[in-house]
Amino acid sequence: MQSIKEEEYSPDSMQRILNGVTFFKELTNQDESQFKLLMQASRIVSTEPHETIFSKDDESYSLYFLLRGQLSVYVSDDNGEHVLNEINAGEIFGVMSMLLERPRSASIRTTDRAALLAEIDFKHFSDIKDFSLFNLDTKLSFYRMIANSLRWTLERNKMANPEHPLISRLYKIPLFIGDKGGEEELEALSKQAYMLAELVREWNESNA
Repeated sequence: MQSIKEEEYSPDSMQRILNGVTFFKELTNQDESQFKLLMQASRIVSTEPHETIFSKDDESYSLYFLLRGQLSVYVSDDNGEHVLNEINAGEIFGVMSMLLERPRSASIRTTDRAALLAEIDFKHFSDIKDFSLFNLDTKLSFYRMIANSLRWTLERNKMANPEHPLISRLYKIPLFIGDKGGEEELEALSKQAYMLAELVREWNESNA
């Protein structure tokens, strides 16, 4: 992967690309100063076709947003590779190992096209009580996005394998029903994201 230099894209062009990620677009509309802080904490990188982004059992440091291209999520064993799912432009990935503080549970690589990614160090969001850089509204948006992304991964897994024994666990993960917009919701979303990530991990391992 190679970092993108600012001069490679005009500001308007890059903004259009970033707006393909719902979280980035919402943050731009919600608080432009927070969006600028996020961009300062991010690295925009390009990849080659068929390039590995990370491999199963790699140590986890960053999470990623796919801005352009498509990625395959897979695991390998003695019988070959097993594709778990695909990642499309606008989606986030690499979050699961961040939340669980575990090595990567699957490998991810580009398809036959190059890809463009935004890379962020999860440390900026891991402490849900630290608002020194990103404020409460930004962290709420972030954790809502993570929970929705993990839940969608499980929904896709369910569609591919509707008889999987872990499906019943998905419906037992509680949704937040209190007053939205406060630290109580943020704490609930953080716990929900952790539970969803743990379920995705178990699902991946059951297919390994």
